[in-house]
Amino acid sequence: MTTPFLAPPDRTAMRLAHQARVLFADTDQMGVVYHASYLRYLEAARVELLRAAGMSVPAFEPLGLGLPLTEVAVRYRAFARYDDRMSVHCGISALSSVRVHFDYVITIEPGDRLGLEAPLEVLWAQTRHACIRIDDGRPTRMPASLVALLESCYTPR
Repeated sequence: MTTPFLAPPDRTAMRLAHQARVLFADTDQMGVVYHASYLRYLEAARVELLRAAGMSVPAFEPLGLGLPLTEVAVRYRAFARYDDRMSVHCGISALSSVRVHFDYVITIEPGDRLGLEAPLEVLWAQTRHACIRIDDGRPTRMPASLVALLESCYTPR
């Protein structure tokens, strides 16, 4: 038996963070969303989740801090097509003063695709980020005020 690369996410800890229609530019020659294009939708959801919590991503820069991506894992379960309406659910699954992990589920909503009567789960994903000092790229602790804002999006398992 193998260990799953990406475990099923805890949907109860997620919020609807972003909705978008699939752009033609995000599809491949087969008419489905190109695998790497989903990363842009994940980023949009992450930014909107933080904005809803009262934090904008550019708020890190005046503090001399960054929150770069250190790892990403994606499990594709179905595919989205051009003009599908996708919902991106997002939540924080791990949090420390230096690290934060975001979990995602993308679904296609019923009513847009002929014959789709229930949400179709497209993918599960997780991104991991580390707080760094921009000037030298070294890991550093986030200020307590930023950790508190992130905690409002965090549901411990």
